[in-house]
Amino acid sequence: MIEGKRRIRVKHLLLKIAVFSIFSFLIMVSETPSYLKIIFISVMLFFFLPFRYEFFTKERMWRKFIAAVSGTIIFTMLVLFVPVLLSGDLTNFSIFIESGDSLGYSILVFSITLFYFLIYGLPVSLLSDWLAARYPHRMVAAGFVHFGFGMLLIGELWILPVLSAMIFWVIDELLRRRTAKEVAEVNI
Repeated sequence: MIEGKRRIRVKHLLLKIAVFSIFSFLIMVSETPSYLKIIFISVMLFFFLPFRYEFFTKERMWRKFIAAVSGTIIFTMLVLFVPVLLSGDLTNFSIFIESGDSLGYSILVFSITLFYFLIYGLPVSLLSDWLAARYPHRMVAAGFVHFGFGMLLIGELWILPVLSAMIFWVIDELLRRRTAKEVAEVNI
């Protein structure tokens, strides 16, 4: 029994090392500014902290993944459609869609956003769960953690990191409530 648990822990650690190595390599070869590379890799080190195995539950990780993908979709749509709506000039947008560049641009925005949500947002969200659990107003504390880590990236990207962090936080909280409600209904 103990040997089986040890094997699972070793496999889990090797998986963490492999994922960390792959994403670190991708970050290092990217065109990302050096200070952002340091922040991203530092946040990814979060996964190596000695949390109990129960912290990384399947439900929690699945919820975070769904929040990352959903947030990516919402953020991509905002990046594509809000400038058009704010300008009020729908003719430029229809030309953009008809040109064929829209699909490529949408895929590029989606891919980059998903990369950042998974590399930066997921560890930050897990960290916020861990930190916020120690405060009586867990949801507010989690929001501040997301907001604070979004502010770390605000340099040349302006408000986009904070917006994406808040989108991630809201989706995660909605999923958390839905999951808690489903569990309560099952236990009744």
